[in-house]
Amino acid sequence: MDENRPTIRRQLTRIVLIPSISFLALWAAMAAVETYQAGSLLLSVTQGRDGISAFDRLAEDLRTERRLTQIHLGDSEDTQVRRALKAQRAQTDASADRAHDLASDLGAGLQGDPLPGIRAFAPGSDRLSGLRSTVDGGAADRSVTLTAYSELIEETTEATGALLQPLEQGASLPEAEQARRLATAHEQFSRSDALLAGSIAAGGMDYQETAHFTYLTASYRDILADTSDGLSGRTRDRHAALAASDAWRAAERLSRSVVTRPPVSEGTGDQPAIWNSEIDVSAQEWNQAATAAVPAMGRMVAAQRDRTVETAWNAAVRRLAVGAAGGVLTLAAGVTAIVAATRSSRRLTGRLRRLRDDALSLAGTKLPAITARARAGSSVDVSTELPRLDYGGDELGQVADAFETAQRTAVGAAVKEAEIRRGANRVFLGIAYRNQALVQRQLRVLDEIEAEEEDPRALRRLFTLDHLATRARRYADNLIILGGAGSARRWREPLPLADVLRGAITETEDYERVRLTSAPRARLSGAAVADVVHLLAELIENATQFSPAGSPVHVNCGRVNGGVAVEVEDRGLGLTEQGYAEAARVLSESPEFDVMALPEEPRLGLFVVARLAARHSVAVRLRPSPYGGTSATAVIPDQLLEWAPAAPEAPRAALVEHRAGACDAHGERDGRG
Repeated sequence: MDENRPTIRRQLTRIVLIPSISFLALWAAMAAVETYQAGSLLLSVTQGRDGISAFDRLAEDLRTERRLTQIHLGDSEDTQVRRALKAQRAQTDASADRAHDLASDLGAGLQGDPLPGIRAFAPGSDRLSGLRSTVDGGAADRSVTLTAYSELIEETTEATGALLQPLEQGASLPEAEQARRLATAHEQFSRSDALLAGSIAAGGMDYQETAHFTYLTASYRDILADTSDGLSGRTRDRHAALAASDAWRAAERLSRSVVTRPPVSEGTGDQPAIWNSEIDVSAQEWNQAATAAVPAMGRMVAAQRDRTVETAWNAAVRRLAVGAAGGVLTLAAGVTAIVAATRSSRRLTGRLRRLRDDALSLAGTKLPAITARARAGSSVDVSTELPRLDYGGDELGQVADAFETAQRTAVGAAVKEAEIRRGANRVFLGIAYRNQALVQRQLRVLDEIEAEEEDPRALRRLFTLDHLATRARRYADNLIILGGAGSARRWREPLPLADVLRGAITETEDYERVRLTSAPRARLSGAAVADVVHLLAELIENATQFSPAGSPVHVNCGRVNGGVAVEVEDRGLGLTEQGYAEAARVLSESPEFDVMALPEEPRLGLFVVARLAARHSVAVRLRPSPYGGTSATAVIPDQLLEWAPAAPEAPRAALVEHRAGACDAHGERDGRG
């Protein structure tokens, strides 16, 4: 035995091992990815904690410098404020250097690009120094300066957000969102503090500053009110301590007094009313309240950020532990499953090998011989010819029983098919020929009655019967064509193509709806007249049956490369894409007629068209019509046509007339069919 030949045992072994090993490899890859992600999260937590602390320190220094700058711009003569501002600038520069150095080591949130917001504090940046120079030059506007410092602080917030982003996973996501919102409230409160402190130093607050101050105070109050219910732990405690502190209450009271002061000062005498810029708040009482409330709010924000970092750290540790435990358990389960499956496959291999040998013997030798004898008409005893396969009552035994049943069914079907094929075709054609003979006799009788009838009403009814009999003859021809024989009607001489088209139209039920718009001056070979008339009649009748009653069906005819194209176009619902594909397959393959292969609602006309088209090399194609229905095109080849101009005939013998009230003249009546 060839050792390299595939065996059932090897197949089963591969069936067991490949999925198992693939599963283990997939799990190992997933565990590795999970471990890597958990490790990356731990590293992000470690580095993010240091980076967030540095940028928070820088933001606090910028807030302090912003406040002192606003006071200095409000009262530039205060030497104590100038000294404090100079010292604060040096402290801010030191914090910026530390944050920049740390950000250079971390990269863009651990992604390799410069950290957002740090560019403004790089050694080569002049934004902060330029802002300070403008302030020192005495040309700075308090509102513009406040906005410029606020933009610098927002850039530090961007850097903090970039460091928080890797931590926003799972349970830490809502914590990080709370931290962001509290940081926004902290910044808005600090900005309102700087704005009010500068206005107090300047001796008043104009309309724009009042509106800005009102917006800032309303914003941080809304944020604190929205987030208070979702806080927990130290953040909740510090929030409660802040809300209960005297400094916060004083700051809230003073800020509300600024917002709610009378907006207009009443004029005296001829003086008009003006904006009330006076602030009934002293610098000392505001400083006492704000300098205590701002750091308290900062501690609350820091507590929430610490909670976010702690939550992310705990999640990363849990992911590492779960990944390691899951990997060990999965490895043990996989090894156990492989061992058990391998043992089961060995027991199954022997039985499968025996079933294979028996099946090959029956399928390769006995079954073909029995089937051949049955098709040849020999007598076959199925129970004697096919031995019973006994492999027990489990699934393998059921497979053997199913195989045995399939063999018996195949042999029985072969015998039955041979019997049906021999008798069905004879019966089929016999019925068709008898039916056609009766219709022909009926048409001759109708001709005799029509010739003797003079009553117009009776004659019209006779014409209707004549038309119905003509259609019945075509249906009988359908059966003969499907049975493999040729049509009984024959024409010896070529016939004008226009008469062929009219004859096809009149063999349909709703011929009055059909409009023949064009026909070239050509003659069709007499040997093909009957079949082409039949083919076109089937296409036209299909168009009338599957289009709305009363809608026209257009028949166009024109010369094309290689012959003449006859196009039948209706305005019905058309076919589906699957229907067009199936029609194209039937028309291209000219199938053998087999009632066992027909669908539930067979369209026998399509089979007839395919047979006739294949007999005379007529190309037939169905496609969607621009009017929503179906357009059927039949290309009659040049070898069936004569293009030489014909001499006019008077009277010309035609197939039929297609207008109501005209006398139908059938081909066999003039001796041509």
